[in-house]
Amino acid sequence: MFTLQQLKILVLIEEHKKLTIVAERLGIKQPSVTFHMKNLEQQTGAQLFIYKHRMVLLTEEGKALLHYASRIVAWAEEAEQVLSGYAKFKLGKIIIGSSNTPATYILPKLLGKMREAYPDMQMVLQVKNAPQIVDMAKKFEVDFGIVADNKIDDPDLVVTSLEDDELGLVLYPGHPLADAGRIDPESLLRNEHWILREQDSSSRRMMDAWAGQYPAERKTGIELGTTEAIKRAVMNRLGISMLSRLAVKDEVESGQLIYKSLDSKTLSRSIFLIYNKNRFLTPISKEFVDIYRNMR
Repeated sequence: MFTLQQLKILVLIEEHKKLTIVAERLGIKQPSVTFHMKNLEQQTGAQLFIYKHRMVLLTEEGKALLHYASRIVAWAEEAEQVLSGYAKFKLGKIIIGSSNTPATYILPKLLGKMREAYPDMQMVLQVKNAPQIVDMAKKFEVDFGIVADNKIDDPDLVVTSLEDDELGLVLYPGHPLADAGRIDPESLLRNEHWILREQDSSSRRMMDAWAGQYPAERKTGIELGTTEAIKRAVMNRLGISMLSRLAVKDEVESGQLIYKSLDSKTLSRSIFLIYNKNRFLTPISKEFVDIYRNMR
């Protein structure tokens, strides 16, 4: 029968490829790692590891076992954390995955409130694009994700809408369209210089879907990797953009930018809480969600 230690070694070898690092991560000696590897191969009756250029790699049989080992190890660690969370509610670790908009404009205040309430809790925030966070939640790499998207429909995930958002037109003060009552989408696409996020971001995908409803070809512009960079570019009159209402709230209130809703369902989205349906939501994770909702 496999031991948890053996499966942990398999998972860590796939991640690090070196026995010294695996031994260090587990707090044991390198000969002990080798001992567990040999026992695992004997128990399975298959060669699971190969040595190549001072690295240890998994064979095809090893990769097949990894499919199950990674889940077993993740569930074991989760079980320990859940029980620890019940025993010592104010201690523990929470790993949050977030897309850029909530990570920048929502989570700093929320994490501050969590820190006030639970000063001994370790919080880890991983910021990536929404599709990457969805993938991480499915692989048990985060306790839960907070993502901005127009729709998340995945049978492996529990998805809860926390807050409504939308993408709208963002202009600099003095732009000819700043006081326009009605904006023609085709004229907008054809005549304006656009400053947009990269193509795999949620906002860019939504923008492209909206633009695809009209025959006009969008004028070329600038592509930037962060919302903050885009806001600065618009302020400096390099063009216009399509950004989250939540992302430009402060600049609109201070008069640095102008936001105009285009009243399109295609541009409507939500801030979603997501987690793997096979993951138990720990007490501290539930507390996180409660504090979020109380902030709104």
